[in-house]
Amino acid sequence: MTEPILQTTNLTKEFGKLVAVDDVNLEVERGEFRSLIGPNGAGKTTTFNLLTGALRPTSGTVTFNGEDVTGLPPHERVRKGLGRSFQITNIFSGLTVRENVRLSAQAAQHGDFRPTEEFLKRANTFEEVNAHTQRVLDRSGLSGRGEEVADNLAYGDKRRLEIAIVLATDPDMVLLDEPTAGMSAEETRATMDLIHEVLSDRTLLLIEHDIDLVMRVSDRITVLHRGAILAEGTPDAVSEDPEVRRAYFGGVEA
Repeated sequence: MTEPILQTTNLTKEFGKLVAVDDVNLEVERGEFRSLIGPNGAGKTTTFNLLTGALRPTSGTVTFNGEDVTGLPPHERVRKGLGRSFQITNIFSGLTVRENVRLSAQAAQHGDFRPTEEFLKRANTFEEVNAHTQRVLDRSGLSGRGEEVADNLAYGDKRRLEIAIVLATDPDMVLLDEPTAGMSAEETRATMDLIHEVLSDRTLLLIEHDIDLVMRVSDRITVLHRGAILAEGTPDAVSEDPEVRRAYFGGVEA
């Protein structure tokens, strides 16, 4: 058995009397496409925030690539190879596509996310950062749009840019928080094609409300209910689980 790339042990987050994440033991294998689903309020986004360092757990640990990262802030986890995309598009709208990607590439390398004029000027002196930026633009299909201001992009292209920003950090694993939220069926297909094309060699953990999509793309699925793991397994096994049907597929939307 190989060591999981991501592992949580008794991970718990309490907000006063509310237990948002309840003693979660999660293991994600390297190279796996895992999805995290559950009813509204099941603790999915809180779990993501614990994994990425946006929240500190009440108790329990997070281990990534064999290292306990529970106490590390988000930017340190990024530098160790844990990337994340957000449900709400997370880009610097006033910067160009190239500047967004370059800023991410340099920040991952040097630990500085300040989008200042001086910082961007210094970025021009780093040939390796610029070369890496161009490779990311090429791979994500944005090489012809590098000089466009990000805010002028269509919604689907902004999501494409966000994936490129995550890719620029050179992650071993990417957490995708509803990457197709607000998209048409055509945009959803294009985005998932892009994820498979650009991130096919990474480990992926997905939150997604589109259950049909989850069933198509996932190697394994973890179901959260009231902050705890209710079930885990292949798409077929999860969809046939009677407890999952009662708690989730019975009519409660994620």
